[in-house]
Amino acid sequence: PRRTAYPRLELYADSTVTASVDGVSFDINAGADTAALRDGWLDIAYPRYNAVIHVTVRRLASPEELEEAIANRVQRMSLNLGERTAVASDFENEAGFTCRTLTSLDGGPTPVQFMAYRADGSLVSGVADISGPSEPADSIGPTVRALAADAETLLKSLR
Repeated sequence: PRRTAYPRLELYADSTVTASVDGVSFDINAGADTAALRDGWLDIAYPRYNAVIHVTVRRLASPEELEEAIANRVQRMSLNLGERTAVASDFENEAGFTCRTLTSLDGGPTPVQFMAYRADGSLVSGVADISGPSEPADSIGPTVRALAADAETLLKSLR
């Protein structure tokens, strides 16, 4: 047994609201706060979790630009992960977006990352950023799972 007890995390309700960035709409947790700091960006803040999901939307003009941006994002996701292990999930949503999530329960400041793209040149990417201690991994596990579930909801609802 550990000598230090970690507080029980009060999860946000499962209700959602629709958010939109540059003509791409998606569902986010209704209890989260949002801020659009610049064009193409949306920050979804979770004060109870000390976390923010940063979402960006880009419209790329050609298939080559889209392919290059996807490769760049895949590389960035790998670099953000570092030596930690992650579970990848790939799927296609009803609106034709090809989606990928990476979730690491090993701790770290960016344990949830995602991207989605479709043939029209839309590229949506995001990362969950946890403020404060991100170790030991078991203490942030509930936060990581909650953020991963919200990221999956966002991706499935992209339109």
